[in-house]
Amino acid sequence: MASLSELLTPAKVNLSEILLDPNNPRFAELGQEVDIVPESRFAESKVQQQALDRMKEDRFDVAELRDTIKNLGFLPMDRIVVRRWHGPDENQLKYVVVEGNRRIAALNWLNELHDAAKETFTEEQLKNLSELEVLVLDDQLAPDSARWILPGLRHVSGIKEWGPYQKGRCVYVLREAGKSPQVAAQSLGLSTVQGNRLWRSFLALEQLRADEEFGEHAKPNLYSYFEEVFKRPNVRDWLTWSDEQRGFTNESGLREFYGWMIGEPIDGGELGDKKLPEAKSVRELSVVLNDPAATTAFRSQGGTLTRAQAKIEAEHPQDWVPSVAETQRILASLSPDTLRSLKDEEVAALEELKQRIERVFDDRKRLLEDSNG
Repeated sequence: MASLSELLTPAKVNLSEILLDPNNPRFAELGQEVDIVPESRFAESKVQQQALDRMKEDRFDVAELRDTIKNLGFLPMDRIVVRRWHGPDENQLKYVVVEGNRRIAALNWLNELHDAAKETFTEEQLKNLSELEVLVLDDQLAPDSARWILPGLRHVSGIKEWGPYQKGRCVYVLREAGKSPQVAAQSLGLSTVQGNRLWRSFLALEQLRADEEFGEHAKPNLYSYFEEVFKRPNVRDWLTWSDEQRGFTNESGLREFYGWMIGEPIDGGELGDKKLPEAKSVRELSVVLNDPAATTAFRSQGGTLTRAQAKIEAEHPQDWVPSVAETQRILASLSPDTLRSLKDEEVAALEELKQRIERVFDDRKRLLEDSNG
C-alpha cells in the first residue's frame, strides 16, 4: 500500500465545493451523541447548516479562528485535506473535509457574514476566503483508517486537541481496521501504553452502553471515569478487566460502580445522588478501596467519599516520617552553588525549620521530664 503522502494530491478548490463533515468526531464532545448522517445526504443545505451551527459553538473556538482569518486573511500554510464526496450524482463534484473542519467553518462563517452585510470584504478578500489550495485524499486507494489518522495526528496531541472520548474512539477505529496496538498508537503520535488505555476506556464505555439498566446513561462525558479506572490498578483489578473479553468481568462490582458513577435508580425512574460526582473522584475511590472499614462506610446508606476518607484519617493518623525523610533528601541534594546563592526568604525558611525542630526536641524533653517526675 502506498504511503499517505503519496495519496494526497494538491488541488485548487472553491469553498462552495467543500462540505463540512456532519459526522465530525468533535460533535461527540461533552456528552453529545453523534447521529450518523448517511453520505448521500451530506450536501443537503440543512445538514450543512446544522454542521456549521454546531461548529460555531464556543467549545470549538471557531469564532477566535474566524476573527484571526478576518484580520490576517486565510494563510494556507497548512493545507486542508479533503476527499471526493460519494453522493447520489457522481457528476456533482464535491469534496468532504477530512482535516480542517474548523477552518472551513470559519471561512463559511465569514462568507455568511458578508452575504448578510454584517461584514464587508473586497473582491480580493473574498477570493482569498473562497479559492483554496487543498490536498485531495485518494480514498479509493487509501484505507478507511486514513480518515482518522490524518486528523488524529493533528488533534490527539496537537492543534485544538481532541477530548479524551475522541482519542479513544480514534484508537478503537484504527484497531478495528486491523492495526496492531503499537501501529494504532504510533499513527496518532501516542505511546502504546497511552493507546491501550484509550482503547480499553472506549470499550468500557461501550460495555456500559450495552447494560440493560444503566445503558441509556452511557454518554461520552462518562468516558473519563474509565480513563481514571485504568490509571488506578486497584480499581481496575477490583472490576477485573479482561482484554480477551474486551470488558470488565466482575459483574456485581461493575454494577455497583455504575450506580456510584451515574446514581442508583429510585422510584419513578429517577436517579439518586452520585457517590462519584466527577471522574477525578475515582482517584479518591482508589484510596478508599484499600481500606476495608472505609469501603464499608462508603458503601453504606448515605455513605460518601468524605465520610470514608474521614474514617481512614481517624484510624490511620498521618505518617510524618516519610515527609521528614523527603526533607532530609532535599536538603542533602543542595549543591554548594545553590547554598551560596540562597535568597533571604529561603534562608529565613531554613532558619524557621531549624527553630521548629529545636522546639520539638524541647517539648519532647519537657514531656519526658514530667512523666518521670
